[in-house]
Amino acid sequence: MKVNEIMSKKVVQVASVTTLPDVAETMNRENVGVVPVADDGRLVGIVTDRDIAVRAVAKRSVDRPVKEVMTPKPITVSPDASVEFAIETMLENKVRRLVVVDQGRVVGMLSLEDLLEGRVQNELIKALEHFHQQTRHK
Repeated sequence: MKVNEIMSKKVVQVASVTTLPDVAETMNRENVGVVPVADDGRLVGIVTDRDIAVRAVAKRSVDRPVKEVMTPKPITVSPDASVEFAIETMLENKVRRLVVVDQGRVVGMLSLEDLLEGRVQNELIKALEHFHQQTRHK
C-alpha cells in the first residue's frame, strides 16, 4: 500500500511570515495541532501547537512570525512511498506525523492515527517487527 492511499489530503498551510496568533487561530478553526509552513508553495518548516506554547507563549513573546518558532526541515515522505517505509521513517525519527511532499510541495499529511485505521494494521505490524529486529542488533 502507498502513502497516497491513506494520507490526509486536506492540509492547512501557513506562510512563514504568518503571525503566531493567526497560526493559532487557524489551528483552532481547522481543529488541527500541526501545520506545515510553506512559502511560494514550497515546504520550509512545520509548527505544532506545542511549539507555539513552549517557544512563544511561555516566553511571553507571541507577536512574531511563525518562522521564529517552527521546526525547519521537517521529516517528509513521498506520496508514492510504501506505508511500511513511512512507518519506519516515523519510528527512526520519533515523530507521529509526516508531511507528504511531491517535488517540494505539500500534498498531504500522514499521521499515526491514519496508520492505525484497520486497513493498514498488517503493514504496521510488519514494519514494527522489522524495526525491532534492526534496533535489537545494534
